[in-house]
Amino acid sequence: MPRALSERALIGLLAAITATGPVALAIYMPVMPMTRAAFGVSVAAASTTVSAPLIAYAIGLYAYGPLSDHYGRRPVILAGLAIYLGGCLLSLAAPSIGWLTLGRVVTAFGTAAGVTIARAALGDLYERDRMAHRLATLTMVMVTANAIAPACGALLGEALGWRAVFALLLAAGLVILPLTFRYLPETRRGGEERDPRQILAATGALLRTPAFLGHAFQCAVIFTVFLVFVALVPYIFNALGRSAREYGLWYLCISGGYFLGNWAVARYTHRFGMQRLLEAGIWLQALAAVLGWVLALAGLWHPFWLFAPWAIIGFGQGLALPNLTASAVALAPGSAGAASGVLGFGQQFFGALAVQSMATTSIATPLPVTAFVAATAVIALAVLRLTRQSAAETPAAGPG
Repeated sequence: MPRALSERALIGLLAAITATGPVALAIYMPVMPMTRAAFGVSVAAASTTVSAPLIAYAIGLYAYGPLSDHYGRRPVILAGLAIYLGGCLLSLAAPSIGWLTLGRVVTAFGTAAGVTIARAALGDLYERDRMAHRLATLTMVMVTANAIAPACGALLGEALGWRAVFALLLAAGLVILPLTFRYLPETRRGGEERDPRQILAATGALLRTPAFLGHAFQCAVIFTVFLVFVALVPYIFNALGRSAREYGLWYLCISGGYFLGNWAVARYTHRFGMQRLLEAGIWLQALAAVLGWVLALAGLWHPFWLFAPWAIIGFGQGLALPNLTASAVALAPGSAGAASGVLGFGQQFFGALAVQSMATTSIATPLPVTAFVAATAVIALAVLRLTRQSAAETPAAGPG
């Protein structure tokens, strides 16, 4: 039986489990041009090592939610971590871009369990306001690891080659899996095992709920604009004569802004309310995205001008995402896993489509990327204004 943990230790363990997915993505980004050169493939072909895993991640995010509602959080998350380790081994030994893509697909599918089930576990343990607070605290721990991942990836890639990145991910998994087996409790309440048909019915009810769809859309936008930027900027840096190490260091601007946004949620949600912080975050994302596009149009392509707007975007996303997630999951109190899975699926699926589509555009300048980020963020702001009233009036969708 797992040993009892304090609340702080449980949040730390959930953060470590959740971080495997984002860190596996972020640590790989700086070495992606190295894998492209090593296997002699195009940018679009190399981008499949990001987009294909995101599709697998999206499927996993949806699948693990209902599975955890049916079988419990603990066994499903242990299975996900085991799959993650297998994917890391396959990526480490990959002899071609195809095998590397397959390894990253398996890795991504495994890590999806952590994100989905951590959200569901918090939904099991806390009501909406406290969930947003705990989710922000969990995310701050996770973002700290995610912030240094690109710098670590760049340093490892330059010193030891791109395969060293996967050796590090494998080592981390070999630490996290035993700790999870020993300490992670089952948070699903007794008697909550549900028939798959009930879970599918709950998912259908969520997809017919305008407030939930509004929250899911905003979550997808936040992830998509972030992913397109971090996936293509390493190539832009390379075209501009910048190193992978520089990219890793400048990436701290994004993570630092996001960390501060999450800190503000943890500190000020009770004072200002979830909705005000959520709306402030989406406004900041749109305004800073437009600023980044204007700076790129003006020819300001130094890394400072590329990443300074993203410090603001990251702060806005850090304000919005925990409150969006908590609000969406709260709409399905009897199906937290399904709600979390739908949210994650939307984020990863649309992120993957956007990355693969944008990989066909020019990487010689930052203009296409900044234009995409600005246009998408402005659309998200317009949708926020349209869905504000339904989000306030819609009752919970799932069985209580």
